[in-house]
Amino acid sequence: MSTPFGSRLRRLRQERKLTMEQLAEAVGVSKSYIWALENNPEQRTQRTSVTVMNNLAKALGITLQDLLGEAPSEALGGEANPEDVIFFRNYMSMDADDRETYRQMLEFFRKQKDKCVN
Repeated sequence: MSTPFGSRLRRLRQERKLTMEQLAEAVGVSKSYIWALENNPEQRTQRTSVTVMNNLAKALGITLQDLLGEAPSEALGGEANPEDVIFFRNYMSMDADDRETYRQMLEFFRKQKDKCVN
């Protein structure tokens, strides 16, 4: 039986098109370790180390907070889910030109949606 953490880890791994073997190699653990984290973490006899958790986040290209599914800061509002937080952190890590391009794209899509609705 998977936990919320296990389901999140699996989803993040699959979104990045990584196999369990590839993620395990990047993190420095075995495939069975990744399987246990995704599918049956409560059955593991040892706790997952901070080093492994940090390596998982790094291999997935996210923060440890994102991996753990921590609640977004109040500044993002109560409706923000973990994917929104990941998107926002990625956005904020872009250079100014790329952020401006994203803003222009969003404005373009909003205008297109308004045209379709009206």
